[in-house]
Amino acid sequence: MGTQRIEKKIQTALTLVTTYPLFWLSYLVPRDPNQWVFISWNGDEGKEVFSDNTKYLFLHLSNTNPNIQAVWLAKDERLADRLRSEGYHSHHHRSLKGIWAALRAGTTVIDAFLQPETFRWTGRTRLVQLLHGRGMKKKGYNVPPPRKHDYIFCPSPFIESLLAPVFTKGAKIFHAGYPRNDVFVRDVKGSDIDVDTTARELLEKGPYVKKILYSPTYRRGQNTLSLSDALDLQKLSVWLAEKNYLLVVTLHPKYFAQQRLQSSSHLHFLPPSDFYPLLKHFDLLVNDYSSLIYDFLLLDKPLLFFPYDLDEYSTKEGLAFSYNEYTPGPKAYDTDGLQHEMEAIFTHDAYAAERKRVRDTYFTHTDGHASERVVKTLLDETV
Repeated sequence: MGTQRIEKKIQTALTLVTTYPLFWLSYLVPRDPNQWVFISWNGDEGKEVFSDNTKYLFLHLSNTNPNIQAVWLAKDERLADRLRSEGYHSHHHRSLKGIWAALRAGTTVIDAFLQPETFRWTGRTRLVQLLHGRGMKKKGYNVPPPRKHDYIFCPSPFIESLLAPVFTKGAKIFHAGYPRNDVFVRDVKGSDIDVDTTARELLEKGPYVKKILYSPTYRRGQNTLSLSDALDLQKLSVWLAEKNYLLVVTLHPKYFAQQRLQSSSHLHFLPPSDFYPLLKHFDLLVNDYSSLIYDFLLLDKPLLFFPYDLDEYSTKEGLAFSYNEYTPGPKAYDTDGLQHEMEAIFTHDAYAAERKRVRDTYFTHTDGHASERVVKTLLDETV
C-alpha cells in the first residue's frame, strides 16, 4: 500500500472519529438568524465549480436582502477570493472564519449531501435542502442524511413522490422550483462567475447555423467516460463542419481527467464550469438520464436522447420510471443515428406537446422566481 493511500486512510479515520463529537459540541454555539451559509457539492479542494441551486439562491439573497448576510463556504480558496473581489461574503470552509461562519449560521443551505467536514458544524442550524436535481435514477436521494433536513425544496408533487421517506423524514417540503432555472427567464447579477468565456463567445457571436449541447450523465464507478465507445468523434466533427453546426460537450465534474479533450472549430469541450446561463443559447440538448433533461424543458426546445448503454445503466442504477414515458424526444444509439435524428428535429419538431406534458409534471412553477419563493418561505417560517 502506497504512502499516499495510507495517509488518506488515516485522514479519513480521523475525520470520522472527530465528526460526531464536534457535531454535538456545535449545539453549544448560539446561532445568528440573520446569517446564512451556502455549501455546494460541485468540486473539491483543487477546483470548485460555482454553480447549481446554492449558487443562485446565494446570489439572489446577497443581491436583494441586505438584512441577511449570505456566506459562501468554498472548498477552493481561489473561488473564495473571486467572490470576495466581486463584493460577496465567502471563506474557505476549513479556515477559522469559515468554521466560525458555519457555527454561527442560523440557516445552512445545501443542494446535495452534507460531507463530514461541514456536517460537524450544523448542530443548531436549520438545514435547507435545495436538491441537485431529481432525474430518472432510482437510487437518487434514497439514503438517510447525516442529520435530518428541516426544509426541502423541490419543483413539484411528482418530484416529491420520488424522494425516499428516509431522506425526507422530519422535513417540511415545499414546491418552489430550482433556483438555477431563474437565469433562463431573467438576468441574475453574478451569474457570469465561473461561466466559460470561450463557450459564451462561440454561442453568442459564432456563425453557426445550429448549436447543440451534449451532456452525458455520470456513470457511477467510472473515473472516465469513454466517448469513443459511443461516438465516432472524427466522423461527427466532419459532419458538424459540413452543416456548420456547433456541438458543445460538457462532462460531469468528476471526469476531471477528460476535461481538456481537444476542441475544434465545430466541437468544443466545456471545462468544469457553470453552463446554466448558456443553456438558452442552444437549439438542442442531447442527453441520456440526467436531471438536466427536465431543466431544459423550461426553454421549450427540442431534446434528443442518446441512451447507448440503456440496458447496462438501468440494470446498474435502476430507473424510477419507464424510460420512454418521461423522455419526450427521439432516441439514437450510435453516431449515424444521432446525425439522422438531429436533421429530423431541425426539419420538424414533433415532440412539443410531449415536452409540455412532462414539463408540467416536473414543475409546478415555470416563471423564473424560484429563489424568491424559497427565501420568502424561509423568512415566513422564522416569524
